[in-house]
Amino acid sequence: MTKKTQDLARIETGIRNLDALFSGGVPKGSVTVIGGPPGAGKTILTQKICFHNASPDRRVLYFNTLSETTAKALRHLRQFSFFDAKKLDVLEFIDLGVLLRGQGLEEASSLIMSRVKKTKPAIVVIDSFRVFDDLAKSKEELRKFGYELAVNLMAWEATTFLLGEYRALDFQSNPLFSIVDALIMLTQRELSGEQQRFIQVIKMRGTAHSRDEHSFLITENGTEVFAPRVTIKREDRGPGLDRLKTGISKLDSLLGDGIPRGSSLLIAGVAGTGKTLLLLEFVYRGALAGEKGIVFTFEETEERLRASARGLGWALDREIDRKMVEIVFIPQPDIMVEAHLLMMRERVELFQAQRVAVDSVSVFLHKVEHAQTSREKVFQLASIVQNTQAVGFFATDVPYGSKQISRFGVEETVVDGVILLSSTEQGLERLRYLEVYKLRNTAHFKGRHNITIGPGGITIFPRYNIEGEGAQPPPPIERDRRLTSGVPNLDELLGGGLLERSVTLVSGSAGIGKSTLGLQFIAEGAKRKEPGLFVSLEESPTQILRTAEALGLPLAAAIDAGLVEIIYLSRQHVQASQFLSILADKIGDKKIRRLVLDSANHIVTEGPVPEESRQMLCTLVARFKALGATTLLTLESKSMYSTDTITDHGFSPVADNIILLRYVAVPDEFQPSLAVVKTRGSAHSFGTYRYSIAKGGIHIEKPLPTAPTAAPIRLAGPRGSPPKSTKKAKIGK
Repeated sequence: MTKKTQDLARIETGIRNLDALFSGGVPKGSVTVIGGPPGAGKTILTQKICFHNASPDRRVLYFNTLSETTAKALRHLRQFSFFDAKKLDVLEFIDLGVLLRGQGLEEASSLIMSRVKKTKPAIVVIDSFRVFDDLAKSKEELRKFGYELAVNLMAWEATTFLLGEYRALDFQSNPLFSIVDALIMLTQRELSGEQQRFIQVIKMRGTAHSRDEHSFLITENGTEVFAPRVTIKREDRGPGLDRLKTGISKLDSLLGDGIPRGSSLLIAGVAGTGKTLLLLEFVYRGALAGEKGIVFTFEETEERLRASARGLGWALDREIDRKMVEIVFIPQPDIMVEAHLLMMRERVELFQAQRVAVDSVSVFLHKVEHAQTSREKVFQLASIVQNTQAVGFFATDVPYGSKQISRFGVEETVVDGVILLSSTEQGLERLRYLEVYKLRNTAHFKGRHNITIGPGGITIFPRYNIEGEGAQPPPPIERDRRLTSGVPNLDELLGGGLLERSVTLVSGSAGIGKSTLGLQFIAEGAKRKEPGLFVSLEESPTQILRTAEALGLPLAAAIDAGLVEIIYLSRQHVQASQFLSILADKIGDKKIRRLVLDSANHIVTEGPVPEESRQMLCTLVARFKALGATTLLTLESKSMYSTDTITDHGFSPVADNIILLRYVAVPDEFQPSLAVVKTRGSAHSFGTYRYSIAKGGIHIEKPLPTAPTAAPIRLAGPRGSPPKSTKKAKIGK
C-alpha cells in the first residue's frame, strides 16, 4: 500500500474482510456502482454498510426506486442482527417509485438533491439505479443525468452507492461507468457442486485493491466476505531456532533435533494406517507438555475422538476440560473452504494453539476441482501455522495402489515436511510402517520404521541403518578387557575370554546345548556384578528359570537382585524389525553388560530377502556394541554333524567369535563337540573338544582323538582352574 493510498480518507464497511479488499475501506466522497443479477446480495451488503456507519454525525439517505418499497425493505431488514430500529432517525429510507413513474428522471434528480442539501448525509444509496437506464430516452440523456448527479453528490462530499442489475458487459458499454470512482460486481454460480456467491472489485480509484473473485455468504449477520488470499498472508519471520518435540514414542529421535516451530507436516497414508491417531497423539502429548493444541476434524466427531483416546488409555477428557485441547468438528457436507479457512485462523489465534491438527486436508478440499486451487489452500493453511509459530500436522488420504504421497499430488510441495504411513501384508498379518519422507532444515533419519498401535498410543520401532547413527562405527574392541564365559576351559580356547563389546555366534543343532552356554554366560556375569539380559524367542522365562535351576545356575537369585532380566519376545506378536528398538531400550535403561539372544533364527530367517536379513543382523550387532554390551547369539543349524558350513544363512561375518557345536561319531555313540572357529583379535585353539552337560552346565573335556592335533591345549584339572597352555591344534575346514 502506498503512502498516498494510506492518506486517502475512507469509511469502514463493517463487513468482515471487505475493507481488506478495498485496502482499508471505501474512499470518502466516492461514487461506487455495485452491480450483479437479482439475488446476488447487493442490497444486503449496502444496507449493512449503512447501519454500520449511521449516526447523528453521519446521516444516511437510502433511496428506493421501483425495485422495492420502503415498507417492504424494512420488513426484510428486521431479520438481520445488524438492523437497529433506533438508527432509523439518522438512516432515512425514501421511496422514489411514485415520482419516477409519474414525472421521470429530472424530477427524481431534483428530489434527490433537495434531500441531500437538507440532510447533508455522509452516505447516499440509490437502489436500484438501473431504473434510470430504463427511463432514459437516450444514452445522452442517461450520461447527462448520471454525470450531473455524480458531480452534485461529490460536491456535497457524500459517499454514494449506486446499485443495479448490471452485468460485466454493461461495465464496458454503459456511459455511467466511465464517471464513477468504483465498480464492484456480485455474482452467483455453481462451483464444486454447490451454488456460491462471489464479489470482485473491478475498479476503485486511488486504491491498490484486490482484483480476484472472493466468495461470500449472506447470514443472519448480513454479508460475510471470505478472502483468504488477502487476509491470510504469510509473514516473513525467517528460519526459527526454536524446535518442538512431539512427545511421541521414538518419533523425536527420528526427527533429529525436533520440528522447527512454524512448520507444517503432511501425514500421508492410505486408510487404516493410523493418521488420525498420530494427529490426536501429537496434540495430546503436547497438552501433557504444557502446549495447547487444536484439532479440526471433518469425519470423526469430538465424542468419537474422545472415545478413541479413552480406549488407548489417554486422559484426553481431562486435557479438554482444562482448556489445553480443543476439538472443532465440521461435518463434511457443511464444508465451505474459504469460510472455514478464516474460521481456522481465528480459532488458532484465539486459542493460542501451539499444535494444529487437520484431519484431513483431502476431505477439507474434496470439492476443489483444480490442483492449483488445492495447492493454494494448503499454502494458506500452512501460513496460518507459520504466522502463529505453531506446528501443524495435516492428514491426507493417499489413493490406494498409487505412488502418490498426497491426495491431490501437490500438497507435499507446500509443506515443510512429510511423514508417510504405510502397511504391508506379511503372512496373515498387516504390518504398519512410518517414514520421515522429508523435513526441511532437519537432519532426520530415513527409511521405513515399524509401528504398532495399542494401549498408550503409537509405538515406533526405529531401524538404524547405514545412514544416521548406523553410519558411525562402534567403539573399537579393547584387547586388554575381557569377560569370562562362565564355561570352564572355554576362555582358554578363546584366547583368554570374550573381548568386551564383542559378538559371539554359537551355531548348533537343536538340543545340543546352545541355550545352556548362554545361561552360563549370564550367570557368570551376575556373579561378577555385571548386569545381564537373556532374550528368548523360543521358551518362556519360567521354563528358562527351571532349566537354570536344574543345571544349578543361580539365576533366580540374580533376578531378585536386579542383576539379570529374562524376557520373551513372541514370534507371533513381535516382528524382527522391532527387536532393535526393544532391546536397545533395555540395554540402555539397565546398563546391560552381557546379552544373550536365543535364538537369532527368528530374526534372520523372517525376511524374504537374505540380504535384508543380513543387513538387519549387522545393524543389531553394531547397535549392541555401541551400547557397550558383550553379546552372544545362538543360531540353530540344520546340520547335526557337518562342519563344512557355520550357519545356514551366511551370517558368520557379523560375529567377532564363532563357536561351533556339532555331533561327531565315535565308536558306539555320538558325542557333542565344540570348536572355536574364529576369534577376532585373539589367538584361539583350532582343536575340536568333547563336552558334556551336567550340574553347572557345559563341561569341556579332552580333545577328540579323531582330530589331527599338534600339542593340544591342556584342559583344567579341578573345575574353574585355568589351563596351562594355549597352543593351537588344527582341524579340517
